[in-house]
Amino acid sequence: MELPLIQSWLPQVESGFQPGHAKFHWRDGILEVSADLNDSHVHTTATSHGQRLWEHGDVAELFVQRIGDESYREYQLSPNGFTLSLAYPDLGGVAGVRSGSHKVEEFFSKTPFRAFAELTATGWTARFSIPLEGSPGERIRISCCRYDVAEGRPPIISSTTPHPVRDFHRPQEWREFVLQGTSG
Repeated sequence: MELPLIQSWLPQVESGFQPGHAKFHWRDGILEVSADLNDSHVHTTATSHGQRLWEHGDVAELFVQRIGDESYREYQLSPNGFTLSLAYPDLGGVAGVRSGSHKVEEFFSKTPFRAFAELTATGWTARFSIPLEGSPGERIRISCCRYDVAEGRPPIISSTTPHPVRDFHRPQEWREFVLQGTSG
């Protein structure tokens, strides 16, 4: 499945919006996601894994939730290859981070995953390989999102999900994806 990154909460895209698209594929217990992101000014100040990458500049984010679960995972990748992995038990976790009653570090996930960033002639590509056991025909929810940061303006965000508001943490709106292939 291939989806464009959009700004569905706006009547028209923001000035400075740069397009992107994400491809999703599952096989042998691995969810593979590749996001090609146009970007005339790739930028990040990230210096290590586990940082709040959205506070450091450009970042690609991937959200995954099994249908029927309240818990979900968030994976982030900066253009210079640093990662962050979070596991939220439910929407209360992210609400707690936003209100200051919880620290994002409380939700660090130790689940291993692979991610690779590559600069391209038109921006950058983010690739994720996420272990995801399942069976062909099982349904999950997924969303690939982006912070595009340039000096002198707020981040321009976009998502493969048609969110009615500017908020990535709305799993009920993420795209449904049916696992196809072999379960390994």
